[in-house]
Amino acid sequence: MMKFNIKFSLLFFCFSVCYSVLAQEINYERKALGKITHPKLGEISGIIPSVKYPHCFWVHNDSGDDAVIYLIDTLSNLMCQFKLENIEAVDMEDIAWLTIENKPYLLLADIGNNRRDREILSFYLFEEPDFSGSQTVSTIAKSSIKEIEIRYSDKRRDAEAIFVDPLDNRVYIISKRDLRVNVFDFKIPALTDHILTLETRLTLPYTFVTAADISRDGRYILIKTLTHVYQWSRNSGVSILETLRTSPQVIPYQAEPQGEAISFDVNNCDFYTISERPFGLDSYLYKYKKK
Repeated sequence: MMKFNIKFSLLFFCFSVCYSVLAQEINYERKALGKITHPKLGEISGIIPSVKYPHCFWVHNDSGDDAVIYLIDTLSNLMCQFKLENIEAVDMEDIAWLTIENKPYLLLADIGNNRRDREILSFYLFEEPDFSGSQTVSTIAKSSIKEIEIRYSDKRRDAEAIFVDPLDNRVYIISKRDLRVNVFDFKIPALTDHILTLETRLTLPYTFVTAADISRDGRYILIKTLTHVYQWSRNSGVSILETLRTSPQVIPYQAEPQGEAISFDVNNCDFYTISERPFGLDSYLYKYKKK
């Protein structure tokens, strides 16, 4: 097993380096905004800027936590936590934003499947909650949460990366552990309340994809692996799948302890990353500002 892991790691490293050499590089400057210190924020796996509250972010943990989202500021201070009422979290892996009837919504993805023991996976859709400075704990009512269940048509998969196209509210999922990752999609609102069976729409020459996001104007897409960040530019009238078929630009990325979250800034240009804190290692909210 150890020999296999070493061989796979070397293959993954060589594959990533070779592909990054082919991609055109663009430069960003990284700045640490705030250190994660609150004990409740030990396994952050997703981040998205708040629409209602400028200079704040929604984050969540993965399999080590309940169905809770946390509001933090740019210094990584915890402002409030919101529990999803009567929702049992298994492995929350990413969070995305979208707009429905001119209202900001959040989409929380319970799609982690490390052991591939789950056939049915869940998304939770709800309006971005209201926050007052006096509250530190609140609840999102079960009645205001829409659950969307999915399965993959061919086999059980693990995934950690989603984003929602702001032009048509189509959700894109990128698998994690395939040697060439698969892209799946579905539309919000879903046409049925039954379980959605998703087909592969596209394969990409990456592996171990841990996060993704799209800019609020829909023009730029980020995909993050363990070792690299890639960016695609989308032309007017071009679909997401057509855009992902083109060659991306590579963004120099300094590896984090366990970086599983990425998000565009509201300016559609800069972006943020944040990491889990494995073994008590330090973790920061980083801003990547385009030079």
